[in-house]
Amino acid sequence: MKKTFLAFLCAVLVGQVAMSQEFDDDKGKNRNSGLALSIGASATYYYGQSSRNFDKFEDDRVNWQLNGLLGITVARDKGGRRTMLTAFGNYGFNNKKTLSRLLADQRYTTLALNQSTSNNFYQLEAGVIIAEVLRISTGVGQQNFNEQLLASTDGIRFNAKFLKYYSSTVGLNFNLASVTWTINCNFAYGKDFNRTVLTPSTGLLLRF
Repeated sequence: MKKTFLAFLCAVLVGQVAMSQEFDDDKGKNRNSGLALSIGASATYYYGQSSRNFDKFEDDRVNWQLNGLLGITVARDKGGRRTMLTAFGNYGFNNKKTLSRLLADQRYTTLALNQSTSNNFYQLEAGVIIAEVLRISTGVGQQNFNEQLLASTDGIRFNAKFLKYYSSTVGLNFNLASVTWTINCNFAYGKDFNRTVLTPSTGLLLRF
């Protein structure tokens, strides 16, 4: 899985850099405007609770998501790098083992004998990108799954289909021609979540 992901990143990066040579002038004009638009994808790694001891890389914690952002420039430094107020959106999927771990981390007991192999989630956040490098944002998220009964110390959820939570992200952006390499860490907490869980991710965004 690690080799597959590295190959994916290299292939997309090479393709986007090559394509950027043809359209670099037009894209440069767009990036000099006050608006920024980017779309892309990333691999995520469900780490879980921060207190967990990391002993080895586990393939079944790896998942995927689509990413998008829309920003408006509020300042520029002397080098022309923008600081932007930005809206972020993610839509992804967690595999069944990741979902089982998430429910266990949140202290939920389920009667479901087997989880779906693809459980979608979304996150909507607002925040800032400082000097086109540092991202800080916060918002809300929702993890969806097949209908099931969930029990916890707070009671029983009959016909549960989702869990809502607050979502905050910090990360770094590295601009490479017409693409941006992102390294983020998401914190999910509150609402239906009883514990804060961490999900780091890395991927590429195509800059328009």
